[in-house]
Amino acid sequence: MTPAAYVYNVLASNLESLPQIEIENVYTFYVDDNASPAKPLILITETVGMGDAYGNNEVLYNYKRVQLDIYYPRDYIQDMNTLEQALKQVLRANGIYCYSDAGHVITLDSKNITNTLKFNLKMEVS
Repeated sequence: MTPAAYVYNVLASNLESLPQIEIENVYTFYVDDNASPAKPLILITETVGMGDAYGNNEVLYNYKRVQLDIYYPRDYIQDMNTLEQALKQVLRANGIYCYSDAGHVITLDSKNITNTLKFNLKMEVS
């Protein structure tokens, strides 16, 4: 399973802890053309990994990184911090740790609000 698919499955399995997120608005690698811009969209992509862990000259774990780009509607009135903290808590409970929170930016083209969260995870080699 790819790191992006793993994170997607973690989110899908914990929707009760993520009330502002609908799984239909969570994507891996690209956002579907039919996406609803009226609700927050989450794009999960993979970034450069950090190497491997070895034992007995065998690879035991791969250290991977994923990025979550959150796209909020320009008129979003709910608390963005609450959504992002819930994401971080669910992912941390599953061994996926946030190491970067870029902060909120308004995009020039769509005028939507975005934030990028980056995470480290350790994946066992099978």
